[in-house]
Amino acid sequence: MDSKRRRQSAEVYRRRRILVGILAVLLMALGGLLTLLVLGWFSADDQSEPGSDSAPASVSGSADEGASDSETEEGEPTSPDSGGPDSEDSGNDSSEPQESEEAAPEDGSCRSGDLLVRAETGSESYAPGFAPMLVMEVENTADYACTADLGTAEQEFVVAHAGATVFSTAECSLSRENLEVELEPGQVERANFTWPRSDSSEDCSQPDSSLGPGSYELTVSLRGVRSEPQEFILSEG
Repeated sequence: MDSKRRRQSAEVYRRRRILVGILAVLLMALGGLLTLLVLGWFSADDQSEPGSDSAPASVSGSADEGASDSETEEGEPTSPDSGGPDSEDSGNDSSEPQESEEAAPEDGSCRSGDLLVRAETGSESYAPGFAPMLVMEVENTADYACTADLGTAEQEFVVAHAGATVFSTAECSLSRENLEVELEPGQVERANFTWPRSDSSEDCSQPDSSLGPGSYELTVSLRGVRSEPQEFILSEG
């Protein structure tokens, strides 16, 4: 009986040592795994911390710094002495006068400077026996509507030849009438007068046979506003 118990004890003891060895190996393997997990955890924390010296963070930071520097340089205001766009604009604003629209007269009448008078003829050349048609054009050049007297009382037609006046309606006993017309901005009105080839110093209505062919000039005026001369020809036939 004693020998069997001793053999069982030796076998049990050997099995226990084997079990203990296996447990020790497992514990060592588990310890090593835990160590790797802990090291990997701390390594991940170090990479995610702000201010780390990793390469991507430094490249991104240098790019941001370059962009901010360029924005600062471009956004800096230009001094008045630098000749930049702001200084040019301010100089133009101070030196150039501001244009303002001129108000219409209180009575609604046209000023002399509001009217543009032009001389025209019905044709550039007239053969003998044909009475030239003299034309006066009046345009309102103001930016507002105004009223002007376009009647014969304010009109004058003058024909000159070789620097001398041949005919003027101011010397003739014509019907003098007033005609108030409201002119819109840019509106043009026309007045016609048929010249019978007469000399107003002799007879306003009868042709003057002494008037020879050649170049003549027509000038018209309204209320003292005179046109530029308009040339026309009296031909020989």
